[in-house]
Amino acid sequence: MATADGHDQPVAPSVVSLRRLEGGFLHLPMRFFVQGANTDEVRRVPCMAWLIENHNLKKKVLFDMGLRKDVESYTPAVFRRMQTTVKAEIPEDIYDSLRKMQIDPQSDVDSVIFSHLHYDHVGDPSRMGTQTSFVLGPGASDLITGPKSYPENQDSHYDSNLITNGRILNLPSADSNLWVAFGPFPKTYDYFHDGSLLIVLAPGHCPGHINALLRIESDRWVYLAGDTAHDPRILDGTKQMAEYWDDDTGGFKCAHIDKNEAMLHVQRVRDLKNYINVEVILSHDGNWLNSNKHRF
Repeated sequence: MATADGHDQPVAPSVVSLRRLEGGFLHLPMRFFVQGANTDEVRRVPCMAWLIENHNLKKKVLFDMGLRKDVESYTPAVFRRMQTTVKAEIPEDIYDSLRKMQIDPQSDVDSVIFSHLHYDHVGDPSRMGTQTSFVLGPGASDLITGPKSYPENQDSHYDSNLITNGRILNLPSADSNLWVAFGPFPKTYDYFHDGSLLIVLAPGHCPGHINALLRIESDRWVYLAGDTAHDPRILDGTKQMAEYWDDDTGGFKCAHIDKNEAMLHVQRVRDLKNYINVEVILSHDGNWLNSNKHRF
């Protein structure tokens, strides 16, 4: 576009809007996540989900779906965990939030991007309409297919019936040239092809773990960090990721399958503020929610 004096007018960058959806709460024993936490320290943390809207493209996308209300419909292994290790509390779920926003999940949601396939992020996809696709990071779909998934493996947390009717959209493999560097991140994918929503490979936590970087104003960004860390003290460097003894396996465990990779990614997230004006939000950051619940 040209101005009155004939000079080109800069084109404003594309942006998205962001609204938080209710996804329930977990009561997490901190010793599994934060090194040095007292054995009796339990924190009530949110399982945040998000509605992302690209108004130029008229697209509505969810990032994660939180917990489902019908906890008995999880795999038996997940249900046992929720009865013995982590208490769930789901006064409202994403469908309650969408209804209040007058958004019909049967017709209005184009896609759901899952940061990963842990039970506290996948909600209940069966209640979405047939037009909704489910976007998975590289390697995530392997968790819900084949003999290692439920019901073939009765002890699996991953349900082969989670997403039906061929509605999975797998993001390109990690070695594809469609992933490009942005700031501190070596692998990002331009989801809308307009720079407003970048999917970020976030290795270390579990297969297919991804984050989302959203431009919500021309010079303002939000980084949805998923399970990059389960506690903000890890992100700010005042605490470290926990390793704990597991009697079932007879060895030490960590909430991340590769602690070293996870810590490298944490450092990249910390470094992001050196590149852009960004707010980082962890999926389970109760402190953030208590201070910011009405902002989005």
